[in-house]
Amino acid sequence: MYPDRRRARALLGMVVVASITAGLMSPAAAEPTPAALPAPPDSSSPPPDSSSPVEPVAAKTTADDPDPASAGPTTTTPSTTTTTAPPFPADVWQRFDQVIADQLTGGGDRAASVAVSVDGQLVHATGFGVRAPGEPFDPTTSTDRFRIASISKLITATVVLQLVDQGQLTLDDPVGWRLAGLVGVRPADDIVAAITVRQLLSHTSGFPDYRSQFFGDQFQSCEQAAAYGLARTVAHQPGTTHDYSNLNYCLLGLLVADATGLTYEAAVDAMLLQPLGITGMRTVATFDPNPDEVVHDTGAGRTFLESLGGAGVWVATPSDVVHVLDSLDVTAPGWHPLPAELAELMRQPVDVRYPEPEERRYGLGLIVYPDGTWGHTGTVENTRAMVVRRSDGITWCLLISGSTPDSTEDLRAVFDRALAAAGLDGT
Repeated sequence: MYPDRRRARALLGMVVVASITAGLMSPAAAEPTPAALPAPPDSSSPPPDSSSPVEPVAAKTTADDPDPASAGPTTTTPSTTTTTAPPFPADVWQRFDQVIADQLTGGGDRAASVAVSVDGQLVHATGFGVRAPGEPFDPTTSTDRFRIASISKLITATVVLQLVDQGQLTLDDPVGWRLAGLVGVRPADDIVAAITVRQLLSHTSGFPDYRSQFFGDQFQSCEQAAAYGLARTVAHQPGTTHDYSNLNYCLLGLLVADATGLTYEAAVDAMLLQPLGITGMRTVATFDPNPDEVVHDTGAGRTFLESLGGAGVWVATPSDVVHVLDSLDVTAPGWHPLPAELAELMRQPVDVRYPEPEERRYGLGLIVYPDGTWGHTGTVENTRAMVVRRSDGITWCLLISGSTPDSTEDLRAVFDRALAAAGLDGT
């Protein structure tokens, strides 16, 4: 049973206060104060100069991409933990971390990382395992970045809704002709031409998932995927059925670039990441990890990250992801990218037919669970990712290089067991 918000705040708040009182909170671990954050972009001003934007190198995916047999088993090494979080008293986080290590790197994953916040304040961040295969031993730290797969969708959705708030996009006007023009095709029919931003955000556009094309290396870019999908008819009447498709968010990423005059990556950085004080997040290609990015084993010749754009392109730390999700709760401290009504709309389940048997539902870029929690998951080859905002004010993110557990949704059980082991579950 989840603790109520007041008990969670008291349990974890006492740990934070004790650490600060003892002088243990390091500047690197503390959240930036609101005064230190850049001001949000002024929609009345022209967009930043796009003559030398950071080009989005690639796209990443977030649908359930089956790991191909050709990739072989995930390389694993004994678990090693480092942390930039302050050393809390009473071994609280040691017990928490031990469960995470036992379940994930102890279960065969190369690396894992976790971050936890309470009411918008980061209280713990830790890395496990090794950043890359081979020698010398290279332990993962809490500042290393992982593929976040479909968690990228909540980032794309947030920026799209910022553009809606600024009047540069609308939720319910047709965008099919606009999108088709961007990639040089004609919409397949009047139905495709009439698809709206709201339908793309909620996966109710009617586009099929095109999984075999995205993950079978048929697409080499998001633009190519967009041209393929827009020139074909839909599988469902738009607005009637939830059908999760990476194409929806590839298209939304193209809209972001077109509306801002920037690359997708540069627009997200200017509108969301910089105001939140987040640096180092980037869009990636399938085979281009930086030294501070964890390696995810990937079969030779694959191009899924090149094709998906706003559907799954980002690498980030768990702390980055937690910070983004916390910013969507307007009751939390700090800068918020959206007004309350749009932030609330993101987590309102769309009222359509759901073919999936699960009880979870989808809003506008967020998964909504029956217990009142909300967030997103992500799965691509040797990547498992999940971020959740709980009703008690706890937000957590787990990012993994590996294929354990089989289902990304099982990460919730891993986190709950770790919280219970630390004595912070309120039971």
